[in-house]
Parts: sequence; C-alpha cells; structure tokens
Amino acid sequence: MKKYFGFCFSVFLCFFWGFIMNHSWKVEGKYLPAIGPFFGLYEGFWKNVYMAGKMPTVSAESFSTHGKLYLDVREVPHIVADDLKRAYFIQGYVHAMHRLWQMDFSTRAAEGRVSEIVGPLALDFDKNKRRKGLAESARLSIETWKKFPETFSLVEAYSDGVNQYIRELDPSEYPVEYKIMGFSPELWSPFRSALFHKSMSEVLCGRDKDIELTNARLFFGKDFDLLFPEENDLMDPVIPAQTEWAFSSDSIRDLSPGNFGWKDTGIGYIPWQREQGESGLGSNNWAVAASKSASGNPILCNDPHLTLTLPSIWYEQQIMTPDLNVYGVTFPGIPGVIIGFNESVAWGVTNGGWDVMDWYKIQWRDSSQTEYLLDGKWEKTEFRIETLQVRGCEPVFDTIRVTHWGPVVYDDPMHYKYGLAMHWVIRYGSQFCELDMFREMNSAKNFQDYRNAIRKFPYPAQNIAFISREGDIALTVQGAMPIKSKGQGRFVLDGAESKNAWNGFLPYEWNPFTHNPERGFVSSANQKSTDSSFPVYYNDGDFREYRGAILNRFLQSRNDWTIQDLRDLQFNSYSLKAETALPLMLACTDTLSDKKNRPFLNSLREWNFHYDSAAIQPVVFDLWFDYLHKLVWDEITLDTTRKAISVPSDQTTIHLMKNSANLTYYDLVSTSQKENLADLISIAYDSMEIFLGNDELKNLNWGRYKSASIPHLAKIPGFGLSNLSSSGTKDVLNAHARTFGPSWRMAVELTEDGPVAYGIYPGGQDGRPGAKNYKSMITSWREGKYYELLYLKNGNDPRIQQLKSF
Repeated sequence: MKKYFGFCFSVFLCFFWGFIMNHSWKVEGKYLPAIGPFFGLYEGFWKNVYMAGKMPTVSAESFSTHGKLYLDVREVPHIVADDLKRAYFIQGYVHAMHRLWQMDFSTRAAEGRVSEIVGPLALDFDKNKRRKGLAESARLSIETWKKFPETFSLVEAYSDGVNQYIRELDPSEYPVEYKIMGFSPELWSPFRSALFHKSMSEVLCGRDKDIELTNARLFFGKDFDLLFPEENDLMDPVIPAQTEWAFSSDSIRDLSPGNFGWKDTGIGYIPWQREQGESGLGSNNWAVAASKSASGNPILCNDPHLTLTLPSIWYEQQIMTPDLNVYGVTFPGIPGVIIGFNESVAWGVTNGGWDVMDWYKIQWRDSSQTEYLLDGKWEKTEFRIETLQVRGCEPVFDTIRVTHWGPVVYDDPMHYKYGLAMHWVIRYGSQFCELDMFREMNSAKNFQDYRNAIRKFPYPAQNIAFISREGDIALTVQGAMPIKSKGQGRFVLDGAESKNAWNGFLPYEWNPFTHNPERGFVSSANQKSTDSSFPVYYNDGDFREYRGAILNRFLQSRNDWTIQDLRDLQFNSYSLKAETALPLMLACTDTLSDKKNRPFLNSLREWNFHYDSAAIQPVVFDLWFDYLHKLVWDEITLDTTRKAISVPSDQTTIHLMKNSANLTYYDLVSTSQKENLADLISIAYDSMEIFLGNDELKNLNWGRYKSASIPHLAKIPGFGLSNLSSSGTKDVLNAHARTFGPSWRMAVELTEDGPVAYGIYPGGQDGRPGAKNYKSMITSWREGKYYELLYLKNGNDPRIQQLKSF
C-alpha cells in the first residue's frame, strides 16, 4: 500500500510541478512568463543569451532565387535583386530577421490587441485604438491598394519575405520579448503594413487642442485673441513669406460652395480633467542650393524628432535593382525607403502640423444615445460592436457609437472629451496608394519625378524637402488639407448642423510649395506652413516657431555651407527662447535683495544660450522661467482640478513681458497685494534658488537634470536606457528632450561622383536585446557624431567584397 501511495504521490508531484512550471501566473495584474519554458535550456532565454552578440540566423536558400543580401559591420543590409518585387521580398525577410517582435507588437497595438498579451491592464488602450478606427482605416487602405495591382503585388512580396523568415524561425530562437510576454509571432500581411501607417498617422496628425481652446476662450473672454494669437512676431513660415499663390479665396469658394457658413455656437465650458502628456515632438529639414554651398553642390539635411524607444523606430537599408539604387531609413513593416537618397535626388520629411482632427458636440435625443440631432432631424446612431480578447479573462464586448461626424471615442463621464464625436482625416479614402509615393521617390531622377511621387501621399501631412543632382531644391507641404472657413475647427464644433463640416480638400496642385526660392534654401521645423496671405484657412494642430526662426536665421547668414557645417547645425543647441526671455528677466533683478550673493545671476549673464549637457545655466534658466510662467498664469496653473484648458504659450508670455508692462495677469490671485512683473520674476527666482540650494544638486548640470531616457517599446526593465546625459532641449535645433529627440540624423551632398552621405540614429540595426548592434550607435548619436553611409554604386562595386554575403 505504501509503495502504491508513494508512486501516486510521485506522479501527482510530477503533474503538479509540470502544471506550475508550464503555466503563466498573474501577479499584481501582470502575467509572469511560464517558468519552465522560460528557463528551459533549449527554448528558454538561455538560448537568447547564447545568441547575444551573434548574427541572427539567415537562410540564404530562402531568397537565393530573389537576389543577394550583403551586411556591413553595422548590419545594414545592402540588397541586390533583379527587380523590385524580389528586392521587397528580401527587405521583408531582413526586417523580420532584425525587428520581428517590434513589427508584431507595434501593429497589434495599432489594432487594439494588446489585451490578448498582457490582460485587462491594456483594455482602455485597446478600446481607444478601436474606437478611433485605426484598423477600419487600414482596411479601407487595403481596398485602395488593391486597385493598384502592381503596387499591391509588391506589398505582398514584402509580406512573403517576412513570413518566410517567421516560418524558418525555431521557437527557441524567438526574440526574448516573446518568451517574457508569453506569445508567439503571427504571420504578416499587407493589412499589417497598413496598420503601421495608421499608427504613425495617429502619432503625427492625431493631436488637437479643440477642447482646451474652447475652455480658454470662455475663461479669458475678451483677452483670448491677445493671449492665443494665430500668428506671432517670430513666425518665419515654411514657405517664404510673400510667396505668390496660383489661386485665390474665390477659387476655393467656386470649388466648394457648400458650407462656408459654419456657425460658431460658443459651446460652453467643458469641465473635465485632461490627460497629461509630454509635448515637443518635432523635426527639422533643410536644403541649400549650389549657390549657398562651398562645394557648389546641393546639400540636404533631415532629422525627424519622435519618441525614442528601443528597438529604434528606423532601420537603415540600401536596395539595388536595374531600375533603382536607393539608400536611407525604412520603417520595419513598410516596404521601400522612407527618407533617403539615390544617385540623382535626396529627400527628407518633417511633420506638417495641420489640425486634421476636429471634435463635435452631439445633441442626443435621450440618455440611450440611439438618436442625435442633425439639421433639425433625429438621425439614427450607428452601433459597432468590437470583441476584445483578454488574456486570462472572458472576451470583452465594446459598443462604439458612430455618428455622421465619426465615432464617439470616450464614454467615461469624467473624461474631458466625453460624448464628443471625432472627425479625423484618416476616415477618408484616397484615390492613390500612399506606398507609391515611396516607390516612386526611391527611383526619382528629377524635380518633376518628385512632384509626381509626393502627390500620392494623403496623410499625415509632411514638409517634404528635396534636392536633385540637376541643382533643383524644393519643399512641398504635402497632404490632404481640409478646406475650412476662418476659425473652423479651432474650437469644439456644433454637431447639430452639417454646415460645420469641412468643405472638401484642397487640390494637390494648390498645396503650399516652393521651388528654387531666391534665398537659396528651403527649410522646415514644424512652424506654420505659410504667412497669412495663403488663400485657405488652416489651424494649428501642432505648430512650433522657435526652431524654424533660428534655423532660417542661421541658413541666411552664410553662402559657403559645407556638409560638415550643416551636420554641426543639426546638433546646435542655441535657444531663441532664452535669447528673447532672459534679458527681460535679468533687467528686473534690480529688485532682488542681496544681489552680490546670488551667483546664478552672474552665471546667467555670461551664458551663451546653448543647452550644453555640461552647463548649469540651462537648468537655472529653465527652472526660473517655468516658475515664472506658472506664476503669470496662476489662475490656471495653480488650479488643482487640472481642468482641460490651454495656457498661453511661452512665446506669447515672453511677448507680453516685453510689450505689456501692466498686464492684469501679473497680479497673483492667491495674495491680497497687487504684484507686477518684477515681483513675479523675483518670487520665481527665489523658488529656483531654493530648489537648487539642495545639497544633492550641487553638481547638477543640464545633462543630469534632463536625465533623458530611451525606454524599451514595451517598457520591459533592463532593455532600455536611462539617465542619458545629452545636450539639447525641445525648442532648439538639437531637439532632444527627456523621451523624444532626433530619431535619425542624415546629411546628403549630391556630387558629380555620386552622393556623399552621413547618418545615425539612437539605437542599432538589431532589435534583439543583448545583440551586438542593439544600441551600438547611441553613444556616438549622443555626442553628435555620424557614420559615413556606404552607398554602393551597384552590385559589382568592389567594396561589396568586404561585406558579409548571403
């Protein structure tokens, strides 16, 4: 009996431990990986440790009929193929080889499927993505792409390459994130490439200030136009001022006669709290003509600023076929080169910043929200039910209310956008396949090829700078520009009247652009696209003026630019904000007591306005100005309810400090005395001095204070970097703030002997944590260094023999 019991107990223990070791357990709302597989010698993370520092597995036979793959020392692929279809197959293969988990996870996130992996913690995130309609828009794009069979076959070839790699991949070789998070890769499809495009659209054209400005207008009343001007004295637009346009406002009325009578209903205060998020995303690009370069060659520079993560968002690549030879950076998940150059042209992009997302207040018939008022009639609400699979739980069904204007995204009564319908540009189809822009730019030869290619790109609107070997320089603000009446879309709109709709879109030929301008350069840095003479009203989704103004000042100052000079300019940290604000602040320090014992004042007087990592002055100025800004607008900034309301910008505040000595807002609401600007500057200085008087901050400099980071895409501890010391801040050309910055720096000179180019991004080609080239470029990137880009002239270039071939 004892033997029988012992045997049964042993069997029970085996099954028990087998269950324990192979089951994923939930701890404090998070799922831990199954211990057995995770620590297994063959399939577990030990295999990833063993593979760290080694090249990913490549089966050359997988694409032997498609072409050849060469990898340089940084693992940049140089693809040689007989045609583009074969090249895209290999591109898909190497994207998956280096970035499979990143591609998989980011597109699942765009589709609203993270809950399948991490459980209920991601439910709100997933609901938001689905309500915004990213997947719906991706399906709409697929239907458009299919109307262009040649292009669609290329996307399919790319998908086939990704899937070839996935099928060859042994589970033991899955990237370690799969093992930690407990899921497996899914096969790729063109739909997932479309999802990636929608995800980037959300990042770049999914921003708005409708609710905040609506509340600010009510709060500030007659002072609103003074405090929130649509133009300012620093504005130096993307397209040179006084440009003559090929159409007039009358042309627009003839084109879209329907709705030019939108009614500003003065919708009342929306009292809910807003989401808090870091702002400052931006980018720079510019091109100088041969007349402004020392070599007599055109030079183009581009550094798009995005949220920085590991793996990096960009992936470097060269593609060579008999019809093209293109080098640049790609998005893992999208075929072709996004930013780059060939032997004839180079191009780079920055975000256009137009407001293409408006919010409409819906008048519901009753609390059931099954009907809403539109033009005096009760319209039926459309209901869309989404099924969300949730790890460890039953499926969740989310009912989305869809109106004439678009979906109601937020149903929490405490959310500041509760009950509002979202009208967004991505709900519109396109007559073109947007991927054709990249395909045609990759093989472009001249200015006309550039213009023909970019017209196919609908959103997010981009400032696309261009140079050609023939000597042309150009910049087009490309995208679908909604036709609006003045002020339309700046505030929450009345959804009960169809006259508040957009009036169609501006014809591509009328989008703002400049070609070979007299000043000898083109540039953009997310500032406003045009001056006020442009015949169409467009409002600010995310315009920034400091970088654009200082960039144009620098570019105008010389006619002998070299590619090295322009690389240095990308790393420039001179602050126009500090230049304009600090003298005003220092002029008021006569009111400070005991000035001689205030060492920060002398330090600031000697400051050169550069945000260098080793300097203390940027810390002092930033703290001092931030305290001052909060005091000036204490009616809002010190309101503990954090209402959704815009605060006048730094730029507006500095303008008022200079020109409005008796502004009523200088008087603090929390005191019985009547303060003036000098009083606030003194109080702010004292607050800054108290903060910096802490013993722990005695050795503080800008790099330590900023304490930048590059987190892992899924925020997995240990796979990202923290406490990075670097120069720059959000309002300077080197716009590296805490969590966002230059995601790719590129400089290209088109010479008679071919392109000479330099580039770098904060990360590495290999997206596998622990790999040799996972973060290999970060130190050089942080220090403002570049790699010379290996542009092979063709598949017979003798330098190809130095590369690893497959």
